[in-house]
Amino acid sequence: MKKSSFIYGTILLIAVNFLTRSLGFVYRIALSRLIGAEAIGLYQMVFPLLMLLITITTAGIPVAVSSLVARENSLSNREGVYKVLTIALCIGGILSLIISILVSLNINFIVNQILKNKSIYYPFLYAIPAISLITFSSILRGFFYGLKDVAPPGNAQIVEQLVRIAFVLSYLVYKKPSNPILAAVIGIIGISLGEFFGLAYLVLKFNLKRLSPKKYFLKVYSASSIGIACSILYISTPITIGKLVSVLIQTANSILIPQRLTIAGYTNPEAIQIFGKITGMAMPLLFLPFTVTSALAVNIIPDISEQIAINNMGDVGSQSNLAIKLTLLVAIPITLIYVIFGGHIAQLVYNQQDVGKYLTIMSYSIIFLCMQHTLSGILHGMGKQVMTTINYLLGILIQLYCTYFLIPNPKYGINGFFIGHILSAFVIFVLNMITLRRTIGKQLSFLRPVIKSIICSVFMIVLIFYGYKVAYQITGSNPLSTLFAAISGFILYLILLSMTKALDVKSIIRTFPLPKR
Repeated sequence: MKKSSFIYGTILLIAVNFLTRSLGFVYRIALSRLIGAEAIGLYQMVFPLLMLLITITTAGIPVAVSSLVARENSLSNREGVYKVLTIALCIGGILSLIISILVSLNINFIVNQILKNKSIYYPFLYAIPAISLITFSSILRGFFYGLKDVAPPGNAQIVEQLVRIAFVLSYLVYKKPSNPILAAVIGIIGISLGEFFGLAYLVLKFNLKRLSPKKYFLKVYSASSIGIACSILYISTPITIGKLVSVLIQTANSILIPQRLTIAGYTNPEAIQIFGKITGMAMPLLFLPFTVTSALAVNIIPDISEQIAINNMGDVGSQSNLAIKLTLLVAIPITLIYVIFGGHIAQLVYNQQDVGKYLTIMSYSIIFLCMQHTLSGILHGMGKQVMTTINYLLGILIQLYCTYFLIPNPKYGINGFFIGHILSAFVIFVLNMITLRRTIGKQLSFLRPVIKSIICSVFMIVLIFYGYKVAYQITGSNPLSTLFAAISGFILYLILLSMTKALDVKSIIRTFPLPKR
């Protein structure tokens, strides 16, 4: 069986994440220009509710599948691998069917009483098929991640995105619908159509997938179906609860922040503008590093699960250290770049100077958010999803407290939200780190990578600063000068990491060997 290594899989997923996010960004711009503000508004009213519904089936179950498949595969239990997948598909299918039926039967209530917009009826109706399609796709991706074969789910994401973009934009350009409801419906249908082709690709790859012949597998006792179902629910339920709380907190923030700002003395339009600039402009830039950390988290779960299954705690410690080290090598330079050049980046991307101010303040949370993400992946792989959920909920309560009590105080205003955001990320990071230390029973060593990364980042920042000035004198172009400075700084950073052995490629390959053909 061909296995992708941790590093190989992470690099591939980073590339896929970058490509799909770039395609999505371009697609959103094109869609907004083709269908207009009203249709985009209808689309945006449906999309968050759809994401909330699929959170129930896609937040925890794929993680459970990835972890359990990796465990069974490490024990050479072919029967157990497919049993986990079958039972997970049954659980996901039943849940998505129940949700779809409940939504279908109560669609008038949702549209008229919750969303309070009759125009949403057909866009929301056509969103229902996506619930089951996204559920099955997520579970199959979890299966491939568990086998450490990241290419099929990565390719499926690209297929899904390309089909959706091609269908929606082609239809809109050809038909040019003037009815905003119809335009929004086409955008929603594009989600389901893209997911269908992405799922079809995964099913095709699944049928072509071959584990080692059965004779090479050890005769391992396979847990009962009820036992596997209980394991899936035990792993997935806390993760799902945490994700649901996260979505609900985001919804609460969208309501609370403007309201609490008006109490602090802002006018209603000012409050809405501030909220829009923070959530719609600054935060998308803030979460760019998660392109890397999400790939790390996805890959670390099956790797840790495998080592836990064979009771190899030594490798668990070394893999955890490596994942943390790679996270720091990404998070530290990006934090410094945003803190120092946040205003320049916001001005370049949005032509909004105050967005840069918000980005700079929130940038102090990047290192904690990245570490929190990676540590959660490690702990999920170790079966500590209950503790990670508790840690997350404690941190979220801090953020909610600051939003409710600090923002209305004119002394803090919107800075109350920033305080809560940074404190929440820091507390969750610290709690996850304490949990990991207690679990693996050994000292995690990352002080040296932190020092080396800071030193290398300082040299990178200096080159970016002067590189931009030189490039601007030559080209007179702000975007080109910024691109030149960024690429030059990135190359220098990699060179310095290699020279200081902060990024020891040979050591990484020894820890996670490249795939064997």
